[in-house]
Amino acid sequence: MEKRIEIGDRLEVTMDSVAFGGSGVGRHGRLVLFVPFAVDGDTVEIEIDGIRRSYATGRICRILNPSPFRTEAKCPHYERCGGCQYQHIAYAHQLELKKRQVGEALARIGKVPDPPVREVLPSPMPYAYRGKAEFHLRFAPGKSALIGYKEAADSRIVPVSRCEIVDESINRSLDMLRKKLEGPSPSNRRGGKGEERVVLWSEAGAASVEPGHSPVRGNRVLRQVKGKILRVPAWGFFQANSSLVETMVDTVVRACALSGAENLLDAYCGSGLFSLFLAPRVQRLFGVDGDREAIGCAEENLREEGVSNGEFYAGDVGEILKKHFLERKTPVDVVVLDPPRIGCSADVLDGLLRLKPSRIVYISCNPTTQARDMRRLLDGGYTLKELQPLDMFPQTKHIEVAGILER
Repeated sequence: MEKRIEIGDRLEVTMDSVAFGGSGVGRHGRLVLFVPFAVDGDTVEIEIDGIRRSYATGRICRILNPSPFRTEAKCPHYERCGGCQYQHIAYAHQLELKKRQVGEALARIGKVPDPPVREVLPSPMPYAYRGKAEFHLRFAPGKSALIGYKEAADSRIVPVSRCEIVDESINRSLDMLRKKLEGPSPSNRRGGKGEERVVLWSEAGAASVEPGHSPVRGNRVLRQVKGKILRVPAWGFFQANSSLVETMVDTVVRACALSGAENLLDAYCGSGLFSLFLAPRVQRLFGVDGDREAIGCAEENLREEGVSNGEFYAGDVGEILKKHFLERKTPVDVVVLDPPRIGCSADVLDGLLRLKPSRIVYISCNPTTQARDMRRLLDGGYTLKELQPLDMFPQTKHIEVAGILER
């Protein structure tokens, strides 16, 4: 009879795989073990720190025999800072793991046998690729401001002097911010707020920015993609990987397979990154997003490029889908979906099934919610043709996937 595992027990375990989310997976008898910062091939001594009905979690005490896929993390804050989960894994193997995880999500959640997953498109820059970073600031009377990221295990701030995955111009801005905030914080500093966030944008990927100058202009940031200038809200969303964003645009354009005669709906369009390159290739383009400021940027971005066949709506995607397309019987041939990480709401998916576009290009940074939503669309008559992962987030557990569905 196997000894019952308890909190604090130490075990020797060999890791078999890496789960979506970043934890290494091993077994002790029939018990599944999840161990952060482990990689398949590692033999490690762990201490059990959590027990559930069907699995347990542990932390690495010692690496007894390192995996051939293990490498040295570049960041001194790694394993404390919550930003990265894969720096201990060689980059080529990160790509293999992410491809496998995308396929597993579609098979397990989407119930798709043998999903058509292509090879992951790698980032040209495995480090120093982020064009935007959000830091947390904490102020306490009589103390210098604390600047950093949230800790991986809880909500405490990990002070960071630099970040290895952001463009170097962001690290320079971070250093300037730190020097600006040096010295004790009075009790009324920052209007009495104890904690706040600050967003820093890179000079790389920016339009018309001199070295050493901020790319932020008022409440907007100018980004340049494939020779075109995009205006983005300073606090708004934009694709994180400056070195791979052009490849992502090309991937989406290819996936749409346009002839020039289509009506295309760009749902969750943000500031119009995809719209800007899709509109010249279709008869009419409709963009929808819940962020009114982003919609204003999208309209301006197309107008400044001389593109006049785009119409944009600010509001809930499901409601606008019903009011402006289903009730008015506005035909749509192709839909580009790029929802937030939580995926699409039921009314959006139901609306798409009623709208019946011939092709849906579903872009997601969360394969689990994408698989869930795709199952609904597949049940509604669509066929999954392709899944193209793009590694927009090297060194992290995240992966972007562009999926093509046809009916």
